[in-house]
Amino acid sequence: MADSASQTAAGYDHHNLRHVVITSTCFAFILSTVAVGFRVISRKLNGTGLYLDDFLMIGALLFEYGISIAGVVLLYNGLGTHIVYVKPEQLVVYLKTLFTGSILYTCCIGCIKLSILMLYRRLFPVKSMKIMVWIVSAIVVLWAFGGILVGCFTCIPTEKLWHPMIPGGCLNMGKFYYGLQIPNIVTDAMILFMPMHTVWNLPISRAQKVGLSGIFVVGFLTLVFDIVRLVSLVQLSEAGDDITYTQVNPSVWTCIEPAVGIVAACLSNMRPLFKVMHERVWSRYVSTHASSRDDFAEKNNEKSSWTRDTPSPNGTTVHTATSTTLSNEETRHPDSPA
Repeated sequence: MADSASQTAAGYDHHNLRHVVITSTCFAFILSTVAVGFRVISRKLNGTGLYLDDFLMIGALLFEYGISIAGVVLLYNGLGTHIVYVKPEQLVVYLKTLFTGSILYTCCIGCIKLSILMLYRRLFPVKSMKIMVWIVSAIVVLWAFGGILVGCFTCIPTEKLWHPMIPGGCLNMGKFYYGLQIPNIVTDAMILFMPMHTVWNLPISRAQKVGLSGIFVVGFLTLVFDIVRLVSLVQLSEAGDDITYTQVNPSVWTCIEPAVGIVAACLSNMRPLFKVMHERVWSRYVSTHASSRDDFAEKNNEKSSWTRDTPSPNGTTVHTATSTTLSNEETRHPDSPA
C-alpha cells in the first residue's frame, strides 16, 4: 500500500503500460494459433499428410508460445514498471527471461523462414529455384546459429547479464541489434521476391497470377515489422538504464513480428479451406436465397392465375375457376356447340 502511494506521489502508475503487453501477447497468441490450425485443417481437406514445411511452421508456433510466455513472465517481474520500483529478485528473473527470449525469437524466425523456403522447393521444382532455396536456407541457418551464439555470450561471463556488478564485459547492444536485424530484413526481402518470376511464368490465367502474387506480397508486412522492431531496439539501447520501463515497445514487437510472419507464411496454404467455405457456406447461402425468390415468384404466379376475371355477356364479372378453364374457353372454336 505504501509502495503504491509512493508511486502515485511520484506521478507514476506502474500499471499504465501493462495493458499494451497483455493485448499484444493475446493478439499474437490467437493469430498465430488460428493460422497454423487453418493450415493443418487445409492439409486434411486436401487428403494429404503434413510436409516438412508444415512441421517447421508448427515448430515456429511452439517458439511463439515460448515468446508469449516469456512476455507474461516479464510482465509480472517488472515490464512496464520503472526500474526503481522493481525488487532485486524480480530484476534477476526479468534479465534471465530476456536472455532466453532472444534465443526463442531467433529460433522462431528461423523456423518461419525455413518453412517458407521448403514450401518453395515443393511448389516450384525448377533447378534455379532449388539452388536459390538451398543458398538462402544456408544463410538463414548461419544467421540463426550466429544470433543464438552471440546472444548466449552477450556478456562474459553470462551471469553478468543478471548480476551486473560481477567482473566481466558485455557487447554494445546497439551494434548487436543491428547485426541481428539487418540480415533478418535482407533474408525476408529475398524470400519475398524469390517466387515472383516463377509465378508469372506459370501457365495460368493473369487473375490467378495476381492472386498468387498478392498472397506472397502479404509477406511485405513482415518487412515492415522487422524495420519497426529494429528501430525500437536501437532506441532501447540509447534509452538509458531504465530497461524495465523502456523495454515495452521492443517486447511488443518481438511478440507480434513472428505472429505476423506465421500468418503470412500460412496464407498460401489455406486455399482448400477457403474453397470448402465457399462451396459449403457461400454457395448454400446463394442457393437458399435463390430458392426463396423462386418460391415467392411461383406463389405470386399461382395467386394471379386464380384471381383473373372474365367479363360475361351481360356486363357482369365472372371469376374463372382456374387458368386452365380460361384457356379452354379462350381457345374454343366459335362455331362449336356450347
